[in-house]
Amino acid sequence: MTKSKKSESPVSVSALLSDWHAVKRLVLAIVGLLLLAVLATWIVLLQVRIDRGRLAAFFICLSLVLGLFVALTNAGFVKQLRAWAMKSLAAAMAMPLLLLVPYFVVAFGTRTFSLIGLAKLVAYIMVPVALLLPGRLHRADRVGWRDFAAMLSLALPVAAGWLSGVWMWPEDLYAFRPVYSVLVGGYAFMVIRNLEGVGYRLTPRRGDLMDGLANFVGFSVLGIPLGIALNFIHFHSEGVSILGFVGQFLGIYLTIAIPEELLFRGILQNFLVKSMHGPRHGLFGLAIASVVFGLSHLHHAPIPNWKYAIMATLAGLFYGNAYRTRQRLCASAFTHALVDTMWHFWF
Repeated sequence: MTKSKKSESPVSVSALLSDWHAVKRLVLAIVGLLLLAVLATWIVLLQVRIDRGRLAAFFICLSLVLGLFVALTNAGFVKQLRAWAMKSLAAAMAMPLLLLVPYFVVAFGTRTFSLIGLAKLVAYIMVPVALLLPGRLHRADRVGWRDFAAMLSLALPVAAGWLSGVWMWPEDLYAFRPVYSVLVGGYAFMVIRNLEGVGYRLTPRRGDLMDGLANFVGFSVLGIPLGIALNFIHFHSEGVSILGFVGQFLGIYLTIAIPEELLFRGILQNFLVKSMHGPRHGLFGLAIASVVFGLSHLHHAPIPNWKYAIMATLAGLFYGNAYRTRQRLCASAFTHALVDTMWHFWF
């Protein structure tokens, strides 16, 4: 009995040290972002007259959100959250409510707090988590109705605009909505559901860039002629600087490409492939996820927008292929952001 305890002790200490290092890196990342927020606040105040308290609250909120956005890319951090969630049901339900902290900072700091806005945010956070809690003790190897319901609860409120009226300074900001879909979806599926192979990363490797670029070229060869034939796109040329292109690309990458790729590739396509069998299960999973991705664009005017759905389905095949070959979201998100940036400037 004594020998067994001694053999387990080093492993336990090693695990604790690993978890501590993951938490320490997270804390340092958040502190660094908060310091950047202070610097950004000071720079803005030197140029324009804005209420200092409100501006500081906004940047602190943004720093906390981005800190968590980055933290979920850390496997050690996700593993620690997973351990806490498995150990205690109360902890599994309480941890996502920490996502309310950035909201309280900006809402009270900018004097835009709203009970309706708070209720919307609480519901958005807790509904997918509650749906997946019954399966938190098991590995996610097959998709079920709860998984589809959780995916829908992540996507529909953002697409339908139900989260309007939450982040209200300096105006009703849209960007926080897709970013929160990543935070909630990442916690719900990677921590609670224990879905492996999501590939949530923000910084691409060289292989991600090469595959992403290859799939962008492949889509362009087919998508541009098809879009013109469908009368969906029309070529136009406008002046664009390198800085403008990079800024637009990064904005799309973080607020459109990463959130959509997490849902449709990292979760949906990943789950479908795990649930299927046979030599072509990867291709079938890719195809189904691409069709669902296409259909999710029907709500754009004029409704139903079948042209948009067809184009999005084709694009989804190339996004999904980038994800399938690399198993990393930054590869498919790179393709996605390139396509959307091209549409923005030239079509």
